Amino acid sequence: MFEDILSATIRGATPLLLAALGEVISQRAGVLNIGIEGMMLIGAFFGMVGSFYTEKLAMIYMPELAMMAPWFGLLMAGLSGLIAAALFALCAIRLRGDQVIVGTAMTLLALGLTEVVYQRLFGVTGIAKGVPAFQQIDIPLLSELPFLGRALFSHNILVFIAFLLMPCVYFFLYHTQLGLRIRACGEHPKAIATVGANVLRLRTMCLLFAGAMAGIAGGYLSLADVPYFTPGMTVGRGFIALAIVIFGKWHPVKACGAALLFGLGTALDARFQALGWGIPYQVWLMLPYVLCLAVLAGFVGRAEAPLALGRPYGE
Repeated sequence: MFEDILSATIRGATPLLLAALGEVISQRAGVLNIGIEGMMLIGAFFGMVGSFYTEKLAMIYMPELAMMAPWFGLLMAGLSGLIAAALFALCAIRLRGDQVIVGTAMTLLALGLTEVVYQRLFGVTGIAKGVPAFQQIDIPLLSELPFLGRALFSHNILVFIAFLLMPCVYFFLYHTQLGLRIRACGEHPKAIATVGANVLRLRTMCLLFAGAMAGIAGGYLSLADVPYFTPGMTVGRGFIALAIVIFGKWHPVKACGAALLFGLGTALDARFQALGWGIPYQVWLMLPYVLCLAVLAGFVGRAEAPLALGRPYGE
């Protein structure tokens, strides 16, 4: 029982961690990417489309490439998130629009765009079967360890990549010169500009990275979590990723712990529904979001955001 919950917690935390790591970089540079929910949804849609059509074309021309379909889908997911972030950067960084308004518009655009294009491509009923997806990998020896072996070392490859990225992002932010410049960009952009740094370029680069990570996080949902796409399938995970960044105090390691906490909420939601206590299932579906509200209410006042977060450069 505990092993199953831990495994489900890790799986549930993975898309949140992927999105949150990108958001940590973006917000450390001073850009509040409210559009992360829309970027995740776009990534989920184009990840599914990329995997579906790659397999379809491979079976006609090169059947041996069919096994690469999930990777092409993941590439499409990341690229689509990056393109959405580029649009966000144009409006919010170059044109100095309000980041909250631009991000909200991005999410609304993603909701409408993905549903319309999905119905045009696959009809109202959608595709008849799932798309090629990432399969579970059992790490030799480690997955055979008693008690925690399968919970920790039997997952699809995106889970391992997400948790390996966390120390990489930490090292980049706190032990490289570029990471120092990014953190300074979010605290005192005018000061870092005096030493020759291009604030707009730095912020744009960080936002593009955050968009690609959000797209990959969405791709995880349609290529690893469930092998299909449904309109609105992110169901607020992007906003939960924003809460994770705040709860983790804009630190990648703490954000990882927060992602696991929210992943636990998702895992318990499924387990409580299976117990059959006669409580409407909608109550358990609310659990991760109630946890999100509780965390924001308890920690947002005590967390110290980067001083220039959300402020267009020059103000």
